[in-house]
Amino acid sequence: MEAKSRGVCGQEGCRETRYFIENGLWYCRRGHQQEGMQVGEDADDFGTQGKVTRLKKPVREKPPKTYKGKHAYLLFLHIYQLILWKQCHALVQGQGFPAKLENIVRDLWALRLETLSDKINTFSEKDEPEFFSSSQPAAATGAEKHIEAPKIGSKYLQWPRLIDSIALCYLAALLMRIPISIADFHRMLMRGEVPFLRIILAIPREMRDRLPQEYLSLLETTRLPKAEHLHKAALDLSVWYRHQFGMEFPGLNLPPLLYRYIKRLAVPIEIYTAVHRLNTITRFPFAFPERVTGRVTALHLPEVQLATLIVISTKLFFPFDDIKRYPQSTREPSSQVVNWELWAQVQRHFDARETSGGRIGKGKEVLVNDSDVFNMSSAQLDEYMDWYESSWLDVSRGNSSFLADLFPLGRMRGKSRPPSQAGPADTHEDEEEAIESMIQTVSSQLKPRRAIRAPDPDVLRPGAEYQRYRLDSDLSDEAEPFYETVAKVTGISLSTLVRVVHQTESKISRWVDDQRRESNFMESSDAWLEGDDPADDQSLPELDDDS
Repeated sequence: MEAKSRGVCGQEGCRETRYFIENGLWYCRRGHQQEGMQVGEDADDFGTQGKVTRLKKPVREKPPKTYKGKHAYLLFLHIYQLILWKQCHALVQGQGFPAKLENIVRDLWALRLETLSDKINTFSEKDEPEFFSSSQPAAATGAEKHIEAPKIGSKYLQWPRLIDSIALCYLAALLMRIPISIADFHRMLMRGEVPFLRIILAIPREMRDRLPQEYLSLLETTRLPKAEHLHKAALDLSVWYRHQFGMEFPGLNLPPLLYRYIKRLAVPIEIYTAVHRLNTITRFPFAFPERVTGRVTALHLPEVQLATLIVISTKLFFPFDDIKRYPQSTREPSSQVVNWELWAQVQRHFDARETSGGRIGKGKEVLVNDSDVFNMSSAQLDEYMDWYESSWLDVSRGNSSFLADLFPLGRMRGKSRPPSQAGPADTHEDEEEAIESMIQTVSSQLKPRRAIRAPDPDVLRPGAEYQRYRLDSDLSDEAEPFYETVAKVTGISLSTLVRVVHQTESKISRWVDDQRRESNFMESSDAWLEGDDPADDQSLPELDDDS
């Protein structure tokens, strides 16, 4: 049999280079079969021994085509609309919102699309969004404590941001007069009850693969959202809708929302009437401003206005110091004394109820850092890994990550939920029970204050020696827990709350001074009309001749 020269065999150190064919297979002269080659016999047998056929490599799936330009922008709007629907569905089906909420959000989004129609028709490559440019509004840093007004003609409002979807749901709830706060929406998205964090996983893979990365960056949460971001986004959208369509959003549904604040803070119900009476002086509209020129402060936010009056009313009737102030009647709200040390204790117990029993607490998993992991128990590690699997692991294409293969996936499938993953209804009932228990504990420790009817200049009355704080570092040990709780319930920082409360106190103080001057002027005018010489009145200041 004729041998042919080929490459070195290499099997078992064989250096043979001569080969022959037997039964359609190649062998070296030492008898080593060669892999990957096969020779079939020719049916016509035209003097050849056969032909060589090579094994075909598996066909690789081609990556999907990524859209560009106008098609990418249209796909982005479709995905954004899908996100809105998922969030509304979670609010209606999981949180008990009225089904009409979805219709209102759809109408608001339709108005937004009308303004984007011209942009869609004239879209060019220059209109590509900037990377991470408008995913979330920037928080105030350093000495910057103001809120910037949105610029109507800028890119800032041309590209829908992810946080605008939550703000749109809040404005829809405001139109429906639902007594819900910004802090409630923030808590729902942090707990995963409303899709927001890692929303990219809720988008179908087919749509996600065709969207360019610069558009995907608009839907990624690059940092944890804060409730202050939601306040600012809601303000921006309300001003934008008012400018574009003349739409006026109603104010807060004050009676039920104020009652919810008082109940959550576990303060006496007399604060309800005090807030309304104080507002006759401040005249807060409890609504978003009609127009924004330049920069506005946090005091223009309706919920911040409400929280400010609650703090001032509490300081007037139930001060945080030990100074004795005697009311003139036992019917006055200040005839009761709040034990603020006990109040701070029950508030800390209320905040720690979800972490009892060694749990991380729902909504706090995202706050875990690398140093916390070393101090976790086995149960906490399992809880955190279950949350990570459901919230961050992308299994739409299978377990492609080699790190994910090192951990057991789907551990909780087919098993009952742990206590930290109770449903929304169970969580709401537990919270209501905890609030009721907190109110009973604080109310049972209210102490009466003796009333002194007779006028006595040496007796301090309610409101005397009123303490004002300009900075959060000036807060007393008794006042700081209350300020912190109000700031958390409102969804603003402690420094912001201290600042707006001080501004409102200055406004009320100026009103009191104006009333005092007006009263003194009326008394002097009455004395002059009765024939008395105003110069004999020692209560009036002496005037110079030049005056």
